[in-house]
Parts: sequence; structure tokens; C-alpha cells
Amino acid sequence: MSIACKVKEFIEQCPFLEEFEQATFPVVNMNLLEADPTMYSIESTPAEPILKRFANGDTLRQYVFSLCSRELYGPIENLNTAEFYEKFSDWLEECTKERKLPNLSGQLQSKSIRATTDGYLYDNQGTSCQYRIQCQFTYYKRR
Repeated sequence: MSIACKVKEFIEQCPFLEEFEQATFPVVNMNLLEADPTMYSIESTPAEPILKRFANGDTLRQYVFSLCSRELYGPIENLNTAEFYEKFSDWLEECTKERKLPNLSGQLQSKSIRATTDGYLYDNQGTSCQYRIQCQFTYYKRR
């Protein structure tokens, strides 16, 4: 299974998705953000995959992505969305601190996951809008 799929599975476990969406099973797509509020998508972001090469051939790598959401647009909804993204960022920090990271196997070992931006309004389309937060997942790959 790809790193992107492992990150997607991990994000689906975020306790705030269900609370925010008020749904039993929040949907997190991969590179597909549907038009209806409230939907989520993990979107890959172009970035250098290798952060560091070690003499023995091992590498420290990153997967850079954005968690995007389609939301209702309005004063109250925007405040709720801002609160969600703040909680999401804190949750990623806590997961790294507690070593609760995407489950990798074989030559791969998870190192950290974090938000690299605040949640921000990306696109506004009348009564709905797209928010996103950019994130970084780092992992170690043995040769």
C-alpha cells in the first residue's frame, strides 16, 4: 500500500472529522474533493521526497499533502471551520508526541506528522467554499 493510502487511513481516524461533520462515517477521498459540503480529500502536494541521504543508503523522506474540505460558507460556518482546523493541527502534533503515526511496515518507519500551515480559505463559490491545511509526514526508509 502506498504512503498516500497509509496517510489517508490515518487521517480517517481523526476524532474531529466525525464531530465536525456530524456523521457516523466521514468520507475522506484521495485527490477528489466533491462539490457537496461537507467532504474531505487528501491531495498530494509537489515536494522533494528525500529530505536526507545517509552514507549507508538509507533516506529520511517526506510526503507533503493538504487536507482539503468543502464547507458551507457563512460567518458561523467559517468560525466552526477555523476551530476544526486548529483542532486538527493540534491532533497531528499530539499524534507525533505520542508516536501514534501511520502504520508502516518493512523497510519504512514513521517519524512525524504535522501541519505546516494553518487552515485557510482556498476558494469561495457562493454558499460553499474550500478550506485546506498543508501537512508533512516524515518517514525513514532503510535501503
